[in-house]
Amino acid sequence: METAEEHMQKIGTNIVNFSELRNEGYVYVDKTEFVHELLSGPDKRLFLSRPRRFGKTLLIDTIEEAAVGRKELFAGLAIDRLRKADEWPRSHVLRIGMSRFGDDPALLDRTLASYMHSFASRRGFTITAQDSANSLAEVIETLSWNYADIPIITNNIRTKDVVIANRSKIIVLIDEYDAPIINNITNQYKLDIAKQTLHGFYNALKSCDSMIERVFITGITKFSQLSVFSAMNNLSDITFQPEYATICGFSLEEIQQYYCHHLNIALSDFQKHKEFGSAFTLKMLMERIEDWYDGYSWNGMERVINPLSLQNLLRYRKFDNFWIRSGGMNFLNQMNIKNDIFNKVFDGNVKFSGSLDIQDVGDVDPLALMLQTGYLTLRRRQEYDEYSKLYLTVPNREVGMTIMKNYVDNYIMPLVSSEKDIFNSVSSREFCNAFCQGKMDRAAELLQGFLSVIPYSLHEKMESLYHVILMSIFEMSDIEVDPEHNIAGGIIDLVVTTPDNSILVTEIKYAKSDDIDTADLPSASVISDKDEKKLDSCVKAAFRQILENKYLLPYVGSRTPVRAVAVAVCGRTRVRIRSVPAEELIRRAQEFLRDASCGEAGVVPVARGDETPQNPRPPRQRCPRR
Repeated sequence: METAEEHMQKIGTNIVNFSELRNEGYVYVDKTEFVHELLSGPDKRLFLSRPRRFGKTLLIDTIEEAAVGRKELFAGLAIDRLRKADEWPRSHVLRIGMSRFGDDPALLDRTLASYMHSFASRRGFTITAQDSANSLAEVIETLSWNYADIPIITNNIRTKDVVIANRSKIIVLIDEYDAPIINNITNQYKLDIAKQTLHGFYNALKSCDSMIERVFITGITKFSQLSVFSAMNNLSDITFQPEYATICGFSLEEIQQYYCHHLNIALSDFQKHKEFGSAFTLKMLMERIEDWYDGYSWNGMERVINPLSLQNLLRYRKFDNFWIRSGGMNFLNQMNIKNDIFNKVFDGNVKFSGSLDIQDVGDVDPLALMLQTGYLTLRRRQEYDEYSKLYLTVPNREVGMTIMKNYVDNYIMPLVSSEKDIFNSVSSREFCNAFCQGKMDRAAELLQGFLSVIPYSLHEKMESLYHVILMSIFEMSDIEVDPEHNIAGGIIDLVVTTPDNSILVTEIKYAKSDDIDTADLPSASVISDKDEKKLDSCVKAAFRQILENKYLLPYVGSRTPVRAVAVAVCGRTRVRIRSVPAEELIRRAQEFLRDASCGEAGVVPVARGDETPQNPRPPRQRCPRR
């Protein structure tokens, strides 16, 4: 007898073939209402920009299947309800995926032309042109003039199943139009060759405009001076049009509708893990998904989740940086974003009133680039008579932590390691040894020295920076560290596994200093009374968060030694690190609560050494993004 789980639709993380999703039992989140509009709406020349791995190729494939009239694939979907049985016209579709043509622009013209010859050959006719531009024009002309004599063949319609077009005009679909540009963006010579080939290619497409029914082009970026936009100046950009805000990506409602069974299975699996336990609820799971992966918006109101991240979460039952690990930082690294831009991003309230288009590859507005590529998103939009003011923000935890990691690895660590000898690989190992062995005063001294040589302009007054710095230092010394570790009670900053297999549950707190910060190391050892109190307060807050959110619960009771660690940073150079055995921290907290219930409690000061506070200030809570 077939079980419910066997009957359940499968998760297809890397499937971009619509017919495969529909025929082989995969979950498909219905976006065909948009497909219907794209194929029948008044705008016939459209462009859409979305970040990588957001479902653009699947959208292109779905449009192709609808355009050639394969209505059997759409049974029960929105487009099937919107169209009558006789409203499924069959058109020839010329589909071009620019990412398939390699990274060498010197071969781009030849490979594009070869593709056009192959396209024609599969449909039973030949072309004679040798360059890509004339080959494109010849294919379109032949399809238009002989449409009733040429069979429709796509990746999913084989020769034995061919159908005949009943429309003479062609539908052109171009996926990832900017791939040849992005692949060569740091090499001006190769870039110029790619741009020259594409200019002729898109000019040829525009010259065939009267024979084309519709054009739909996708990409990651919009370089408005690139040939596709200068040659085809009749393209309508729907990237930020409100009605298309959810054309790619999943809303929370769609996840709960289409992935309901998978959510319940994932929840059951999480509840079996000691880190989460039976107290972990579906509401908590959805809040965690929202915090990690939600937040992308193109109209400032409706938000969606990256499909890749959601599907990998449900498949592998863990919260991780799935989008970034698939290559999400490469483009940002290539563009060499300046430090002052990171300052604005980390500030959390980026105001932007320039053009959303990028004029040319050599004239890039970093904020527009980060918005188009998914590192920033639209939080709010205000319309004025002559312009729009945009309020941008980092969409979610996955992207935010990765941008910070990139910032530390590419700006801070190389600078400190190469230009300063105060924190090299030897001293990083010394820090890690002191931290793992419980010599916290020495660890604080070494970390303080490291922070003191970071230029003032690279410092950010935020806790997550110091979180990532610590993570990077541990990684330099091959110490096992689990950042942003999820348990039922919340998210632990760092879980460090020492060489002797002890567990260090680490919480980091930051406070702004009232004193004038300097980069001079000697001044770092002189701490004012106010900063002393702030450091103590941060330590208390860290220990209290560890206790109240039950960060220690998954680890206590085993044979593995467990310690709670509080890392406090005040200003740029004041550091205090305290640690205490997990059982001792819990016991003393219980004693304090018992005394308090008897009316005998008072504020217990932070003791010297590796002691724990008993009455810390409530920590800053991490609330899911709304």
